[in-house]
Amino acid sequence: MNSRFARPRRLAILILAVLISAASAVRAEAQSNALPNLASQFGRDIFTGAAEPVLDLSRSESPLSGLSISGLLSNTTGMWANSAELTNFGRSSGEHHGANSLAVERNWIQVDTNYVLDGNNKFFIRFWGVYEPPYRWESNNILSVRQVYDKNQSQFYNQYGVRDAFWKNTTGPLTLFLGRQIVTWGESISFRVGDVINPQDLSWNFGFANLEQSRLPLWMAHPIVNLPKLGLLTDNFIEGVWAPAWQPMYTNVDYADQRYAGQYEVAGAVNLLPPGGARFDTYPYPFTIPVDTPRGSQPAFPQVTNLATPVQTYKLPADTWANSVEGFRVHTLVEDAEITALYWHGHQLNPTMFVNGTPKTGQTFQFRYPGLNDIGVTLNRPIYLPVGAGSNIPFVLRTEGVWQDRTPFNTINMVRPSAVVYSSTLNTLGALDIDGLAVPWLSRTGALTVNLEWNNYTILSPNKDMVYGGYVERWRHNEENVLLSMSTSWWWGAIVPTPSGIYNPDGNTWEFFPNIVFTPPWTDKYLLMLQYIGVLSNDKYSAYAGGNFKGKNILLLQFQYNFNLVRGRS
Repeated sequence: MNSRFARPRRLAILILAVLISAASAVRAEAQSNALPNLASQFGRDIFTGAAEPVLDLSRSESPLSGLSISGLLSNTTGMWANSAELTNFGRSSGEHHGANSLAVERNWIQVDTNYVLDGNNKFFIRFWGVYEPPYRWESNNILSVRQVYDKNQSQFYNQYGVRDAFWKNTTGPLTLFLGRQIVTWGESISFRVGDVINPQDLSWNFGFANLEQSRLPLWMAHPIVNLPKLGLLTDNFIEGVWAPAWQPMYTNVDYADQRYAGQYEVAGAVNLLPPGGARFDTYPYPFTIPVDTPRGSQPAFPQVTNLATPVQTYKLPADTWANSVEGFRVHTLVEDAEITALYWHGHQLNPTMFVNGTPKTGQTFQFRYPGLNDIGVTLNRPIYLPVGAGSNIPFVLRTEGVWQDRTPFNTINMVRPSAVVYSSTLNTLGALDIDGLAVPWLSRTGALTVNLEWNNYTILSPNKDMVYGGYVERWRHNEENVLLSMSTSWWWGAIVPTPSGIYNPDGNTWEFFPNIVFTPPWTDKYLLMLQYIGVLSNDKYSAYAGGNFKGKNILLLQFQYNFNLVRGRS
C-alpha cells in the first residue's frame, strides 16, 4: 500500500477506535446511572431542537465527568447564477467547462471533543469529515502553461481526520497550548494584515467571503505569559508561537499535476490553492511566454524563450529547523486603548513563480515560498463623541499595520532572468465600527452593527515592470480595498441579515457576499443561511482586486444542525 495513503488510513482507524472507546465508556456511565433511553432522547432532540445534551456527566464523580462532545452537520448547495455565460467564456479562452449549473455540494461533519482533566489541564480535538461529489465544471480542468488539460480530480475536496488537537496547561502566569491550532492576531473581517500565522485552504471557496473557515491549523507551541501591571500599562501579556516546517497533509493535496509529490510532510505549511482550471481558480492569462503570444501582445514571462519539461514544479519550504516559523506579540491596555506589537519570521504563504535555467540549457518555472520578516502594530479604542445627537453611538476605531522586509514580485524586466524582484511593503488597515447600536425604526429586538474597513497595500520600492504573478497587469504603488458590512436581527435573533461587499477602484471591481441566516426562536440547533457571492469588474485580469474571478457568481443555501452529545464539567 502507498505509504502516503496508509498514514491517513491508520489515523482514521485510530480516531475511530478512540470514538468507539469513548462511546463504550459513555454507555457504561449511562447504564450505571440508569439514564433514560439515549436513542429515544436523541430522536426527540433532533425534531424538537432541545438544548439539553443527550448525556449529562457534569455532576458525575467518575473520570468521565470532564468529557464534552458536540459538533455540527452541514450541507451547502450552490448554483452558478450564470452558468451559460461561464461556459461561453471558457470556450472562448480554450477551457472546456461543462454547462452544469452545480457550483457547490459540500457535506460536512464536525465533532468537537473537550476533556477537562483538572483546573489546569484541558484537551481539545476537532474532527472534520467532508464529502463533495465530482463536478462537471472540473471534468477536464488541469490547465498547464501550454494550455493542455489532464484528468479530473473528483476526490480532491474530500477530507477526513483531525483538524485541531491541542493540550492547554495553565501554571501560574503561563498558559501553554501545544498541538495543532489556529492563532489569529489580525483584526479584519476579510483582509489579512496582522493575520500572518496560519495558511488558508483556498481550494473550495472564495477566501474573501469565508476567511474564518478557510484558515488551516498548524502544529505549534503557543505560550502566553501574563505580565504585571506597569504604570498606565494594564492587562499585559506576551504571546509566542513556534511552528516547525513539518506540517503533514494527506487529503486536499492530490493534484493531478503532482505538484506536491514527495512534499506531503510540509504541504500544510502553505496556502492550498485550487487545482488548475477548477471552480475557484482564477482565469489564466493566455499569453504566458513569447512563443504563445500574438504579435503586438505582451507575454507574462518574456524571459522564457526556450521552455523545457517538466514545465513547472513546486518547491515548498523543506522540513528543516531553519524553515520553522516563529514570532511573538506583546499586548497591553492604556486607558481605553488596546495596543499590540508583533514580530513574525516565516515564509510567503502564496507561491511566487520563478524562472529556472537559461535559454541555452532550457527554462522551467518553479513555485517558491521565500522567507520574510514582519513587524506590526495594532490599536483599538472606543471613540467618545461630544454630547449631542451622536454621543450615544458606540463607535470603535480599529487600526493595524505590518511592514514586511522582502516581498517577491514578478517582473517583465529582461534584466531579471528569474523574473522576480523584491521590495519591502506596508500593509495597513483602518476601520470604524458601530457595535450594538439600538435602531428602533429598523429593529425592536435587535441592534445594528456596521464595519467599515479601508485596506491599503503599499510597495515601498515600486517600478513599472512589476506585474501580478502570471499576468502582465502592473502593480500600483498603492493598492486599495474598502469593505462595508452591516448586520442586524429581527424576532430576537431569528432573522439575521448581513449585507457585505468590497470595492476596489481597479476596474471598478466589486466583490459581494451578503447573507441572511434564519434560526428558529425556540432553539439554536438549526440554522439556514442564504448567501450570494458575486464578482463584477471591468478588468478580468485584475488579480489583486479579484477581477480574475469575474462572472463566477454563486447562489448558496446552507443548512446546519448543531448537536450536543455529552456535557461535562467546564
